[in-house]
Amino acid sequence: MNKKLLFLALLVMVLGSACALPTILSGPGSNNSADVANILKISSDPIRVSPVLDNALQMEAIIPVEGGSLSVVAADGTQFRLDISAGALVEETLVRMIPLSGVEDMPFGSQPLAVQLEPDGLQLYNFATLTITPVQEIPVDQQLFFGYQGAGENFALVPPIASSQEIKLVLPHFSGYGVTKGFLADVEPVRARIGGDAETRIQSAVAEQLSRSRQKQLLGIEDDQPVDFEAVFKQYEEQVLKPRIAAAGESCAAGRLAIQTLLGMQRQRQLLGFAEENPGMDTLTGGLMDTVAEVCMKEEYEMCRDDHIIQRIIPAWLGIERQYQLLGVSDGNTTSPVLEKVRDYVRKCLTFELRFSSQASFDDGGGGGYDSNVESKIKLQFNPNEIKIQGQAPLVNTAFEFKTEGCSVTSNRGGSTFEAMDFSFTPGNDPLGNVQDFRLLYYPGNTTESFTVACPDQPSYTSPPSPLWTGIYLVIHEFEMNETEGGFLMTDWEVTGGEYYARKEWVLEDAANSLVEAGTFKLYHIAE
Repeated sequence: MNKKLLFLALLVMVLGSACALPTILSGPGSNNSADVANILKISSDPIRVSPVLDNALQMEAIIPVEGGSLSVVAADGTQFRLDISAGALVEETLVRMIPLSGVEDMPFGSQPLAVQLEPDGLQLYNFATLTITPVQEIPVDQQLFFGYQGAGENFALVPPIASSQEIKLVLPHFSGYGVTKGFLADVEPVRARIGGDAETRIQSAVAEQLSRSRQKQLLGIEDDQPVDFEAVFKQYEEQVLKPRIAAAGESCAAGRLAIQTLLGMQRQRQLLGFAEENPGMDTLTGGLMDTVAEVCMKEEYEMCRDDHIIQRIIPAWLGIERQYQLLGVSDGNTTSPVLEKVRDYVRKCLTFELRFSSQASFDDGGGGGYDSNVESKIKLQFNPNEIKIQGQAPLVNTAFEFKTEGCSVTSNRGGSTFEAMDFSFTPGNDPLGNVQDFRLLYYPGNTTESFTVACPDQPSYTSPPSPLWTGIYLVIHEFEMNETEGGFLMTDWEVTGGEYYARKEWVLEDAANSLVEAGTFKLYHIAE
């Protein structure tokens, strides 16, 4: 593959969110300033298509950060294969491919073959490749590659892999992609309406040039138009990259855009052999990542603190840790002041108070038995080193009465320690909604009640400290014991959200042993 074609393919990736470039190519036949002005002129009536999804044929798979592949076959037999390279995803992601049965309002071409990739808009940190294999071959000079975003907006041309005889598209993010049968000349009447923003119009212009060059190469036609690589890199860095880095601290969205832009440019230089000519990139990357990490985690923490949105912050934190590794700023085993601050945001967000109370009683059937009540307030807090929410607190024996018919009794309360060994939650489908359920692994503690019994004509008896409340609790809750993890497991919480976030209530009875126990867990979210 010659350098020009490789460069154009990579340039489109970096231009995924470009606002302006004064020139793209230099040399004979290149765009002049008037051409660029036209490219950047946004139409008041941009093209919008209407994709018709064939949801019955969709395929999905969970793709790890190591990468993977997914395929789907359309109703007409067209095959679509998505290859996601290692490092493209920040976290394990559910990827879905939905073939289209049609694309209404297409501005050119015929018989469009397309697929929609979800999650829509997902930005990739490395390239993904979409291979399209039609049932009926489309001649090379009649292959037009297109894409759209969302429900059909920002329609544009997209770049193919220039050296491939197969139809292979280079993807910087997820949206809709396809091929249609037509000629490049068919684009001319609607060129001014392609793309709803500057980035898409630039992408489309470069993709058109790349498609033209691919056709010439595969058809054996000489095409030797030079590209001024260094000039393009310099223009892009000055006019796009640096302004975005300067704005990275304004919001998490601005910071992520700056990271994506830098990653794209860095990949280009490496693949073109220019990486060693880019001094200071490590310092720039490190400073930028620190800025983005802090602003993004601050936003997540504030949502957690103010709106009790607790399920977003761990994925956000792990994503930042992964970004540090992808950027080469961290090897995953080291830390920094900013990473420590990020982890502290998670710890402060995931702070709870768990209030436990229980009333247990035993009736011996002859007027004797005992009642014992306990309660505990446990601070639960996330531990970034163990990636666990844990806590422990005194188990207070608030009331204890031992009863023996015809005798006087002195009852002595005796508490213990409640241990929350692991506390976690199942996120809901809505990232801004409540969690679905909680999972509490705990051991309530061994109480130490005692009593002194004085009966007529008998010496008094004082019992040693004994786990009387615990004895009832263990019997009544035997079905909740998890022997593998060594504790009791409590699930199926009533989740309400807000500061008083969830509760679990029960009244249990063991009639055979004359035992009754009623208890409550109340969970409060009290972010620091």
